[in-house]
Parts: sequence; structure tokens; C-alpha cells
Amino acid sequence: MNYYEEILKEIKECIENKEYEQARRLIENELSVPYVPRDVERQLQEFLNTVKEASFIPRSLTDEDIEKYLFMDEVHQLMAVDGLNKRNLREYIDLCQKYLSSQGYINAKALLIDSLIRQEINHEFSYGEDSFNPKEIIRPEESAGFLSGLKAIQERFMKDPSMMRMAEQLLYKEVLLALPKALDHDEGIRVSDKIIEYILKAFESAN
Repeated sequence: MNYYEEILKEIKECIENKEYEQARRLIENELSVPYVPRDVERQLQEFLNTVKEASFIPRSLTDEDIEKYLFMDEVHQLMAVDGLNKRNLREYIDLCQKYLSSQGYINAKALLIDSLIRQEINHEFSYGEDSFNPKEIIRPEESAGFLSGLKAIQERFMKDPSMMRMAEQLLYKEVLLALPKALDHDEGIRVSDKIIEYILKAFESAN
């Protein structure tokens, strides 16, 4: 089974298990690559349409909707966080803390923390066994870990823009998921090395 057969199988299983957000991420990652085989691209588009229909949620959420969705499945949590991120989070400190203290979806929590940082919220939040103040945390794309990892990726894939773009996306995701911790230089290099290895293997099996 080659790379594309494996990824299509994984996406299909995600949809069957109603893991729509995971399916969407896999699909969008594949569609971001310029040279996806035509038959694979057609199947990905069909899967994407299925995911959109299955995970449809009204765009405009009330405060009551947001609070309810934050404690539901992964798709609802992401929609709720998206709704929160468009608001002034200073008015939702208690709700943000409640969600960050829950057993919620780590991807959605990372997006919320990112927004708290960008809005420079000056408040001490509890997160796991630690605490953090968003105002004191550097933005993910400005961290030493991201910048060192980005440099390594760009040097390795200088002659292959499509691989570089995919690697950069994966690096940003890893840096985002590390929040509220900021990766240092060495951690960024280690993460980029793993990403480079993963992409090289993926493309090798696809060819």
C-alpha cells in the first residue's frame, strides 16, 4: 500500500468514526501539495464535501452556544474557540479558564491560548499543573524554536517549495501545540529534524 492509499484509508476511517476535524486536517494537508495525483485529488474533494456536510454548524454563535460547544466533541470545540477568538477575550476570562482546565481538545486549547497571547490578555491562567500569563508569552512564529526550525527546513528543502511549504505548516502546528510553552532553539531543531525525516519518507513511499 503506497502513501496515498494509506492516507485515503486513514481519512475514510476518520469519517466513519465521526472524527471530522481530524479528517478535515488530513484532507487539507494533502490538498495543499501542488502535485496531488488527479484521481487522489478527486477522492479528497469528495471526502471534504462529506466532512463539510457532516460537521455543519451555524456560523453565528451566541455566548450560550459557545459555552455549550466548548464541552462537546472536537468539531464543536473548534467552532466554539473560533467564535471566542473573534471576541474580546477580556470579557471571557472565566470561561477561558474553565475550558483550559477541562479535558478538552488540545488543538482547540492551543488555538485559544494563541488568541489570548495575540490579544495580550494580562491574567494568570491555570493550565495542567502549571500557570501562564498570555501577555508574557511570545507569539509562536516569533519564538526561537520556530525560527531555528524554520531555518533548518528552508535550508533542507530550498529546491523543493512544495516540501518546504508542508514542512513549515507542520512546524507551525508543533509550535502551536506546545503552547503555552515556547520551544527554544534546540527544541526547534529537534522538531524540524523529525518533520524533515517524516516528509522525506512520505514522498519516497509515494513515488
